[in-house]
Formats: sequence, structure tokens, C-alpha cells
Amino acid sequence: MTPRPGRILIVDDERSFGVTLRMLLMDLHEVAYTPRAKEALEWIREGRRYDAILCDLMMAEVTGRQFHEALREHAPEQALRIIFMTGGAYTPSSREFVEQTTLPLITKPFKREALDLLLVPLLSARMH
Repeated sequence: MTPRPGRILIVDDERSFGVTLRMLLMDLHEVAYTPRAKEALEWIREGRRYDAILCDLMMAEVTGRQFHEALREHAPEQALRIIFMTGGAYTPSSREFVEQTTLPLITKPFKREALDLLLVPLLSARMH
């Protein structure tokens, strides 16, 4: 199932992965990418809104969990639009978070079709 076009934000400190994913999704979507979670938070605080946010769970500067918590505080409607991505490595804290969250999680590497299945419900209930 192909999702409706939408605005997608990618937050992943693995630059080559983020750039590749952005190029993959640009055929159908308006896509913003940053390797820095702090920059993504600034964009959202400035009023930018996204239909879906693809966020790496394990980042050096700000973890996916910390990013989610900051969004819940400053833009709670955006916090519900996160799809977490992981390479499979977990800290005890991130493992606990994954077990408790109801937000979707996809394991890298993934196929476009698997990501599309997670994007469909978010892009069907678009923000703009």
C-alpha cells in the first residue's frame, strides 16, 4: 500500500543513511533531513509541522527517547507522529523505552514497503 504524499522529517545521526532515506522518499513526499535532533526540535519550535517523523532511537547527542520527551513537552501532537528506527543496538534505557512505547519501531535495514505500512496511518491523518 502506497501512503498519501506528506511532509516527513528524518532525524538520524548516521548521515549516509539519512541522506539515502531522504532521496528514497522524495519521489512522493516533501522530506526534511537533519543529523541533529536539536536542530529538528528547533524547526518544530519555529512552527514547522510534519505528518511523520522518522527518528533514530540511538543517537549520540540526543537519543530518540529524549527527542520524544522534548516533543511531548513542546509539540505533543508531533510526538504522536514518530516512527522510531533502530539498528538493533539498545542501552538498558532504550530497551525499556521500546518495551513501554506504543509508537512504531522499524529495524534497519528495512524495505520501502515495510516503511510504507507504518507511514500509511500517519499520512492518512495529515497535519496540514
